Amino acid sequence: MNQQGSCKVAGVPREPIYHGDYSFNTGELKQFTALDYVFFSAVLVVSASIGLYHAWKDRQKKALDDYLLAGRSMNPLPVGLSLLASFMSAITLLGTPAELYNYTTVYFWIGLGYFFVIAGAAHIYIPVFYNLQVTSAYEYLERRFSKGVRTAASLTFVLQMILYMALVLYAPSLALNAGKYYIIFLVIFCCCCCCSVNYRI
Repeated sequence: MNQQGSCKVAGVPREPIYHGDYSFNTGELKQFTALDYVFFSAVLVVSASIGLYHAWKDRQKKALDDYLLAGRSMNPLPVGLSLLASFMSAITLLGTPAELYNYTTVYFWIGLGYFFVIAGAAHIYIPVFYNLQVTSAYEYLERRFSKGVRTAASLTFVLQMILYMALVLYAPSLALNAGKYYIIFLVIFCCCCCCSVNYRI
């Protein structure tokens, strides 16, 4: 594809599928406008506001069960949406289209495998945790083995999440970079602040 976006198939020029001043047609990165920054800031503010609202609403609740499991009284819909959101990241949103473009529908087999994993977790692991009334897999490890095993598993998870979060934060920052290198660090800083506020409250 040349600078104007036309490409050749068997020596025959072909018009681009999408017309307009897109980056893949012009070869130039588009910059953020003032409106883009407003929407980006609004997303962060709304995300932080949700956490602040629920922290104020439930400020009288001090029990660990309320904090980690919402008192075991949440509707299945927000629980399901929360689980779905926890599996979605910038790696998924940016990587999946590229994966499908390069390797077509082979990615479908990963989705098919999820059905077996979900069925196994729902019928094997979840009933055990539910009957024991544990709040996490780490609490189960402490009951089943020892506190040392729980600590080792927790530290392993912390290390894995540090490496994972570095990539997850860098990916959207790189997408929002828009040709300005300092934007990467600004986006990472803003996302970290927003997540930290929600976590601390």
